[in-house]
Amino acid sequence: MINFFRYRIPIRVRLTLWYVMLMAVTFTIFSVYLIARFQNSLRSALDASLQITVSKTVSALDEDDYIETGKLTFDQTSEAQTLSDNFAMRILSVQGAVWDRYSAYESVSSWARLEAEYSTQPNEWRIYSQPVLSSKGEVIGWVQAAQSLQPVKETISDFREQLLFGMPLVLLLAGAGGYFLANRALSPVEQITNIARGINLHDLSKRIDYQGAMDEVGYLAHTFDLMLARLQDSFEREKRFTADVAHELRTPLTVLKGQIEVTLNRPRTPTEYENKLKELSLQVDRLIRLSNALLFLSRSDQNLFEFEPSTINLSEMLEVLIEQFQPFADEKGLKINTNIPTNIPVHGDGDHLIRLFINLLENALKYTPGGGQITVTVLNKLYEVQVIIHNSGAGIPQEHLSHLFERFYRVDEDRSSQTGGSGLGLAIAHEIVNMHKGKIEAQSESSQGVTVSVRLPLSNS
Repeated sequence: MINFFRYRIPIRVRLTLWYVMLMAVTFTIFSVYLIARFQNSLRSALDASLQITVSKTVSALDEDDYIETGKLTFDQTSEAQTLSDNFAMRILSVQGAVWDRYSAYESVSSWARLEAEYSTQPNEWRIYSQPVLSSKGEVIGWVQAAQSLQPVKETISDFREQLLFGMPLVLLLAGAGGYFLANRALSPVEQITNIARGINLHDLSKRIDYQGAMDEVGYLAHTFDLMLARLQDSFEREKRFTADVAHELRTPLTVLKGQIEVTLNRPRTPTEYENKLKELSLQVDRLIRLSNALLFLSRSDQNLFEFEPSTINLSEMLEVLIEQFQPFADEKGLKINTNIPTNIPVHGDGDHLIRLFINLLENALKYTPGGGQITVTVLNKLYEVQVIIHNSGAGIPQEHLSHLFERFYRVDEDRSSQTGGSGLGLAIAHEIVNMHKGKIEAQSESSQGVTVSVRLPLSNS
């Protein structure tokens, strides 16, 4: 039952109900406090009235009457004669004999003892006693006044009824106001819900664009917009990645299919078959390289790649790799210049670092024109090592530099097709540098070639 109400009642209604309940508890506590304070105020006013009346009566008593008659009596013109039937007063001797009395005397069944104090009798009368002093300061009698507490009780009862009858109206107004405020506060949430319902894989461009105060709801709306932007960017990159993969796989497969069909159209000599198989092998190699690159990137996205860091001599690694690339540079008429200090230790995975610099050197060889130069420089800094690979050539326009490390990104589609590039070499290099907590960046100026800089942390050992 609790779960039913939790999930079936709208949150704005639940907030309103909680608000009304809190208001009811608050109103009840405040009413009890207010009644108690009001009752105390009425009691204090009644006590003050009794004291004033008794004091005036005492001051009006004539001591000469006491000397002549041996007792004290009320002055028939005194203020006491105008009091209501809820009031009683009497004059007593020092021994407690009643000399005179007034008003509803019989209604007071039990009077207080003769002491200068206030008292409340069980028959709900409030009594005040005050001694009468002679001119010599001797007590010659007592004056007692009693006021019924019934008017106070009736006033408190009426006040309690007014609060009780007013409580439903207060709660009704509180509920209406609470619902209005809850509805207004949750309207952006409803807007978020409606927008979220309209989002699908084909349209991620919708945004909440909240214009209100940047409170909790505003922050939620802003965060939701940022999440949508990230989702849109992720889906767009995924779509481009899927389209590029399909394109890259289709090209070598189409070439393989065409060459096989041409070869099968007519008989050929063994030499021709051998040459054709070599051409087909090149396309298969291209497919293998592409598959390996895609597999690496996929594992990198899922953090499934093997990463076994150790201390590696970067100087020796680069020298061996450059020596392996030297024949290809000589074939193309390129010169490789090096400036590599000896014995530079770095902390990283040897296999991944080899793949990183192979990709960078291959990229430099591909896009350096014949007769150009490639320069490999290593700078040993305080906490890191910087490897700079510069190749001469036409350079890359500035608008392409920020996209160089994106997957399947090509500055020149025709040139990439001629060199056999897939647009994944620099993307893989970027992933490898990231897993080593390093940084890679590219710089280029017109007619001054391209410079790729890799920063890796030095080994602590």
